[in-house]
Amino acid sequence: MAANYQTFDNCVQMSTVSVEADRDGGEPGRPTVAILGSGDYSRSLAGRLVRSGFPVAVGSRKPDRNARFFTQGVDVTTRQAALAGDRLVFVAVHRENYPALQADREALAGKILIDVSNNTQLHEAESNAEYLASLFPDSTVVKGFNVLSAWSLSSGLVGGSKEVFISSDDDNARKTVMHLAQDLGFAPVDYGSLRAAREIEAIPLRLLPSWHLALKMFSCVFVIFFLYCLYRIVIFRALQGTNQASHIPVSVMNMTFAGTAITMLCLVYIPGIFAVFAQLYNGTKYKRFPGGLDKWMLARKQLGLLSLLASVVHAVLSLMIWSPSYYARLFENTVTPSGEVEYGKLRWSGETFLLFGTLSLFLMTVLGVSSIPSITNAMNWREFNFVQSKLGWLVLLFAIVHNAVYGAEVFTLPALFSSYTIALFQLTLILPAILILMKVVTLLPCVSSRVDRIRRGWEREKPANRVVTPEEPQEETSLISA
Repeated sequence: MAANYQTFDNCVQMSTVSVEADRDGGEPGRPTVAILGSGDYSRSLAGRLVRSGFPVAVGSRKPDRNARFFTQGVDVTTRQAALAGDRLVFVAVHRENYPALQADREALAGKILIDVSNNTQLHEAESNAEYLASLFPDSTVVKGFNVLSAWSLSSGLVGGSKEVFISSDDDNARKTVMHLAQDLGFAPVDYGSLRAAREIEAIPLRLLPSWHLALKMFSCVFVIFFLYCLYRIVIFRALQGTNQASHIPVSVMNMTFAGTAITMLCLVYIPGIFAVFAQLYNGTKYKRFPGGLDKWMLARKQLGLLSLLASVVHAVLSLMIWSPSYYARLFENTVTPSGEVEYGKLRWSGETFLLFGTLSLFLMTVLGVSSIPSITNAMNWREFNFVQSKLGWLVLLFAIVHNAVYGAEVFTLPALFSSYTIALFQLTLILPAILILMKVVTLLPCVSSRVDRIRRGWEREKPANRVVTPEEPQEETSLISA
C-alpha cells in the first residue's frame, strides 16, 4: 500500500514510509498526513484519517489550546513540527491566510499540498488552488476534498455522495491523492489539470443546477394559475359585492395546484413532439436541436417530478375540503319540502372523477419511483421506455379525463363565463388538447415511418464531408428521465 504514496519527484521508498508510519502510531505502510489548520474541517478530516489507519499531524498556531478538540491519536503540534519529513499536506485554511504560510516555504518545498478550500461566490477568475500554486512554486498543489463537508466526514459518510474530484498539473501527485481518497472510503474522480480547480470549487456553490429551468417554468405556471384563480374567485366576486377572500388558503390554492400539475405534465412531452418535427424538418437526426429545446428536453425529469409534487399537494388539499358543499354537482341531491338540499351518494361523474384522479396519481407515483437511480439501473431499456413513455402518456390521458369529467355537465353553463373568463378546468384542457393533437399527427403512418427512418440513420441529404455529432435525444425517452 505504501507504494501508492509517492511524492512526485523523489518517490519515497516503502521502507522509509513504513518506519515513519510506525513511529507516528498509524498502520504499517501508511504515510503520515499533515494538516495545516485547526478548524472544524480540519478536526473532521483528522478524525477520518485516523479511523482509516493514517497517522496525522496537525499544524496549529496554538497547539496547546486546540489539542483537546481533536480525536485521540492526532498529534496537534506546531506547523514546523507537522511539516517535518516527507508528508502529504492538507491545506485547511482560508485563501486569505495563504500568505501567512510563506514563513514555512522551505518546509513545504517538495511536498504535495492538497487544497480543500472553497470560494464564497461563483467566479471565473483564478481558483484558490492556482493561487496557492503561485505562492509555492516548489510544491505540487492538488485540488480535492472540497466537495465534502465537515459534517459528512464526521458522520461516517452516511447518506452523502462519496465522489471526490481531484485535479493537478502533476500526474503522479494526482494519482497519489486519488489513492488516498480511495483508502478513506471515497470514489475519486480525475478532473485533469489544476485549471479544472475553478470548476471543482464552483460545485459546492451551485444550488440545484439541473433544476433551474424546471423551477422557473414551474414558478411561472404556478403564478399564472394563482392570479387567474384569484381574479375569478376573489377579485371579481369582491367587485360584485361577494367576499370570497376566505377561500384563498385552500380552495384557490387547490385549483392552482390542479392546473399546475396537468400543465407541467404537458410540458414534459411537448419538447419530445417538437424534437420529432425538428428532425422531420431537418431530414436528419445528426443536426443539433436549438439550444432552448435541448435544455428543455434535459429538464424533463425535473418537470415530471414537479408535476408529481403539484399532484400530491392537489390531492391532499382536495381531501381537506372534500364535501358536497364544494363538489355539489358530483353528488346526488334532493330538495326537501322545506327547501333544504340533501346530498346522497356520488353520481357517475363523481365516481369517474375520483377513479381517474386516483389512477393518474398512482401511475405518476410509479413514474417517480422508477426515476430513482437504483430502480432505473435494475430495468432494461425496453422496460424503462415502457414505464416512462407509454405509461406516461396514459397518465396524461387519465388526468385529462379526470379534469374533463369534473365539468362535463356544466361545460357551457353561462354562469361559468360571468367573470369574462373561462373556468379553470376549461383553461387547463387547452394545452393537453393541443398536445394530444400533435401526438396524433406524429403517429400517422406517413409521419411515423419517416421518423423511424431518420432515427435509423436515414438522411434527406448526405453532404460529402459531414461530421457526425453525438446522437440527439429521442422523442420517447421519458416522463421522468435522467
